[in-house]
Amino acid sequence: MSSDEIILFSLNASRDFGQRVSTHLGIPLSEHEEREFEDGEHKSRPLVNVRGKDVFVIQSCYSDSLQSVNDKLCRLLFFIGALKDASARHVTAVVPYLCYARKDRKSQPRDPVTSRYVASLLEAGADPNTLS
Repeated sequence: MSSDEIILFSLNASRDFGQRVSTHLGIPLSEHEEREFEDGEHKSRPLVNVRGKDVFVIQSCYSDSLQSVNDKLCRLLFFIGALKDASARHVTAVVPYLCYARKDRKSQPRDPVTSRYVASLLEAGADPNTLS
């Protein structure tokens, strides 16, 4: 896979980290749009052609003063969907901090294994075996 076939995105919440990764790899961050609506919904889309390309998306899913873990997870999932709709060949989600990761087993009867549900959501959009 040559670097001209690779496209790297970093969603706004992880922009600083994404820029450091971009610099280290020598691959520029590609342009995208993230837009907020008055009712709390949002839209995101790539602003470059991703057709037939291997695409990597960086988004750390931790809570901060601006967005909850759920907001960041939804933004990542929706952006992955937009990339697939735009005919990206492969989409790899790079998630340095994965929300709900500590809930990876049952500690009591009837406890949910929430990390499994998050993994299923990510696998539904990103290509299996490419989650980092």
